[in-house]
Amino acid sequence: MALGRVSQQNTREDVWIPTACDMCYNSCTIKVHRVNGVAVKIEGIPGAQPNDGRICAKGNAGLMSLYNPRRVLHPLVRTNPEKGIGVDPGWKQITWEEALELAASKLRACREKDPRSLVFTSFDNVVREPRAAFLTAFGTPNSISGSSNFFCGRGHHPTSYTLSGSNDLHPDIGRADLVLMFGTSYGFVSQHNAMGITQEMAEARARGLRLVVIDPMGTTAASKADEWVPIRPGTDACLALSMMQVLVNELGTMDVEYLKAGTNAPYLVGPNGRYVRDPESGKPLVWDERQGRAASYDAVPPLDAALQGRYRVGEVEATPAFGLFREHLTAYPPERAEQITTVPGATIRRLAEAFGRAARIGATILIDGQELPLRPAAACWYRGVSGHKHGLHYCMAIGQLNMVVGAVDVPGGMINGLAANPLFGPEAGPDGLLVPGGKGHRWPPLPRRKVRQPETMDMIELFPLAFGSGTMMWWQLAHPEVREQLGFPYTPEVYLHVRTNPMAMSADPRVMAEALKRIGFQISFALHHDETTAFADLVLPDTHGLERLGGLGYDTFSKVNYMSAPRPGEEWAFNLQQPVVAPAGEARFWGEVLIDLAPRLGLLEEFNQAFNAVAGLTGDLRLAPDRAYTWPELLDRYLQRQCGPEHGLDYFKQHGFYSTGVRRTAAQSYPRPFHTARVPLYLEHFLSAADEVRAYMEERDVAWWDTSDYTPLIDWKPCPAHEVPPEYDLFVVNQKLPFLSFSHTQYNAWLTDLVQRNSKVYPVAMNVETARRKGIAEGDRIVLETPAGQRAEGVARLTECVHPECLAVAGVVGRQLSTLDPSRRQGVHFNSLVEYSLRSFDFMTGAVDTSVRVKLSRV
Repeated sequence: MALGRVSQQNTREDVWIPTACDMCYNSCTIKVHRVNGVAVKIEGIPGAQPNDGRICAKGNAGLMSLYNPRRVLHPLVRTNPEKGIGVDPGWKQITWEEALELAASKLRACREKDPRSLVFTSFDNVVREPRAAFLTAFGTPNSISGSSNFFCGRGHHPTSYTLSGSNDLHPDIGRADLVLMFGTSYGFVSQHNAMGITQEMAEARARGLRLVVIDPMGTTAASKADEWVPIRPGTDACLALSMMQVLVNELGTMDVEYLKAGTNAPYLVGPNGRYVRDPESGKPLVWDERQGRAASYDAVPPLDAALQGRYRVGEVEATPAFGLFREHLTAYPPERAEQITTVPGATIRRLAEAFGRAARIGATILIDGQELPLRPAAACWYRGVSGHKHGLHYCMAIGQLNMVVGAVDVPGGMINGLAANPLFGPEAGPDGLLVPGGKGHRWPPLPRRKVRQPETMDMIELFPLAFGSGTMMWWQLAHPEVREQLGFPYTPEVYLHVRTNPMAMSADPRVMAEALKRIGFQISFALHHDETTAFADLVLPDTHGLERLGGLGYDTFSKVNYMSAPRPGEEWAFNLQQPVVAPAGEARFWGEVLIDLAPRLGLLEEFNQAFNAVAGLTGDLRLAPDRAYTWPELLDRYLQRQCGPEHGLDYFKQHGFYSTGVRRTAAQSYPRPFHTARVPLYLEHFLSAADEVRAYMEERDVAWWDTSDYTPLIDWKPCPAHEVPPEYDLFVVNQKLPFLSFSHTQYNAWLTDLVQRNSKVYPVAMNVETARRKGIAEGDRIVLETPAGQRAEGVARLTECVHPECLAVAGVVGRQLSTLDPSRRQGVHFNSLVEYSLRSFDFMTGAVDTSVRVKLSRV
């Protein structure tokens, strides 16, 4: 792509510059029109992944974030020592040199006391290597993703790793005939590869894909679906378990070949719930029906292994795991599930039968010359299911619905995201069970994390099966007695805060405020003031995504960017975020500031050594230990390492993106037929994880740490909002809008204008019949109050498109900052209603339950 051309005689400059969007985490490839130094338009680039020329409302509106008149333009230091919600920090402008020396002095003192007492939070996925190198050189393990740790993927990611060895699972929309969507808007400008998947959804719907959305409210996805099934919040697992009861025990519809060969369903289980093992090899045993004896799982032809029955193995009576699973499902007949979920029993049976029929068990398809199983039915889920206490059970129940019909990592079913990366590949680990292979992450649940004394602020060491546990970081900060009880060895001294807003996007702000007040010194890199920067001691003006050389945005080969796997058959590709205009005021890219701080702290050699490691630099690309490098120099080496010597920084500055010409193969897209690893239907490893957690807690006399979810068979359990006084009779649910994501989009003038023109965003949606019973009319001002005393006011909007037991609000809106005019105080801020207490913790996944129950009154 040409960087510039003169189009008019009286125009000094008229150029289009390729770069990567920064309005959400998907890093769509875009080009920006710059005229005389001013960015005037944003478009996609046809043929460039991941969005193929399409951009959403947020991407189009990026200019308004760039030119937001309320941006922070200079370094600011706090003059008011008091901190709290609504407290004026008393900002004083200082020079960059003063700011850097202040930051360096605090960081030096922190490192001398204990390097681990530096805490870093960010959700800036485009810039990873400078962050990782700086924190490694400093000596802290505390790099945490901020507010996303509360809800995003807490149950989803461990379930995905369990089923596919991948951080993410999503439906193979291009080949599916039926997709059930539980609590997600996948394919509707949401989640990973939002624009690419939205296009794929549109094409699939046009060819006849049937879509069923299961959600308490009629979301954007539900409005486009063939069927919307309203469900009581926090009961998705019960519905999935009941559908499996119908498939397995009523219809006998299941992929027996997959269950025998691709899962641990045949493994023999003893009375203690553990595998019965070979006394010599220690391997789990199965019952060989042909030979009439027990043998290790890898010594029996898979189809000869029994799935049911009771067998004597030595002195032990054993049962195949599937027999226990099948019996367990009988506790979830549709009639009982109807009482829990409010979904009629007849609907449950109809959905189960349709799902089993659509899976076409036994069908095959030829792709890349390979005959593969075809299972064109998928049940997907995301944050709406994951963000609950017992969230891993909720997500795993839906995951197992796919397992029963064999629709995992095969065409038409639920397929992996991360495992598709060439650096990854599922492989058999302990007991023959699937683990992420290759050079990628080795996240729990398998192989699971060993429980030990916590060293990280989020205490992830106490969550052996979790993907993240940021909730514990803030909770233990607000409650020092918890830190002491759990044996935590230090207190936080410095907090580096970048591109995340935990005060607004986590849970009860009262708890978050108490936590932030207890941090010694907070340094915030900020585009604009928000609820979290209000607690900072030093604010440094950050660059906008259109002002910075940010690094690889869409990076399909990177070992850490899980959002980036191309769709099946697409090319592996990269794009680069590069500056389009000069930084406003004195703004500086936060990654470059960290690079500059390293030598000030005497960490140049350590930083270079760490960057070599995290960026994978070898040979001539390696950094010399004693030379200071600029960020462009570092990035150029990283790009050459990732994309080849001919695709360094100069190439990307000109072209913006690089398509490798290598397509995602069938083996990468649908790896199940290409490996021998088994997926655990029976989660026996949960038991040993529970043993370790209980032992740690008993040693410290901690009685409040709940281990009841560590069970090998998945169950539905009510979340805390199901057990409140009867006057709190309405749930509050929130939905993700396609034109708002994360708190920063509320500062955008075009998006705010779009919201104000949409009559469905700010009001509180309420079922028409529920409103009639309560005497609420359209437009009435109402008060929502939780059992914990949290309150919010809103305006009622009556609709049939919300469950009768629910009120529905939009995500992100309803915040109180004066810098948010004109959107200030409009709508209900959902996160402020989320309870943040030990009662709401999920001690298995590290999530906070997002089920909110309120009582309603008129103003």
